[in-house]
Amino acid sequence: MTETARDAKEHSRSNSVDSRYLTKSDEIARAIKVFRDQRLPLNLRFLEPNEAFTAKVLDIQDGEMLLEDIQPREGLSVLGQRKVFSFSGRADGIYVYSEENQVHKTESERGLPFFHVRLPKSLLYQQRRRAARFRLPLRVMANGATVTLFRGEPITGSIIDISAGGFRAEFQGPVSPMFDTDEEVPTIAITIPNLLELHSKGAIRHFNYNEQKQRLTCGIELTEMHVTDRRRLEQFIQSIAKVSQPA
Repeated sequence: MTETARDAKEHSRSNSVDSRYLTKSDEIARAIKVFRDQRLPLNLRFLEPNEAFTAKVLDIQDGEMLLEDIQPREGLSVLGQRKVFSFSGRADGIYVYSEENQVHKTESERGLPFFHVRLPKSLLYQQRRRAARFRLPLRVMANGATVTLFRGEPITGSIIDISAGGFRAEFQGPVSPMFDTDEEVPTIAITIPNLLELHSKGAIRHFNYNEQKQRLTCGIELTEMHVTDRRRLEQFIQSIAKVSQPA
């Protein structure tokens, strides 16, 4: 057993936290998305050479995680050599650990490199926390912050709050057909004038219709988007986090 794995088990026992191994790909993806959404670093450990680096999860796509922002920068060449590594990540109530990982493809977007790593088949897992969600500042809402869902007839509503992983929105009047929980939306367009424009696939996670006010409120997860849009979203979240309160 590696030192990192032993440390994880000691941490689990000392804090009365149950640990388990995830083996389902969707569960593994959800656990790693926590690090994507909160921009938490993963610690990468290589046996050859015996070195450690940190990386950020840019996105989860097609059974892969995309790693970027390798620190120190010498790690870029090590990852490019496709050597086997383990990774771990820790925050308040969050821990993941996996061995035998390897880069299988390297790309760059606007001169910024990122690395494709297949999701592990097994992941040591402790708890999971949602992405911090922020209400849009009043000046932003005053200029208009809209989302359009392309599901049959497109419908447009107002964004209430947003995180790196999703958002809450409000739509006026009854929607036809009515939303279904976990309904997949093939195209979502978010528009915040002069600040953010992006397209993504998504899924409706919860919704509530107020018949008296004829108002539909829903929570939507952003499930898949282009790397460029992912970076735009992260930069926007970082900018409003400085002036907005968590929702």
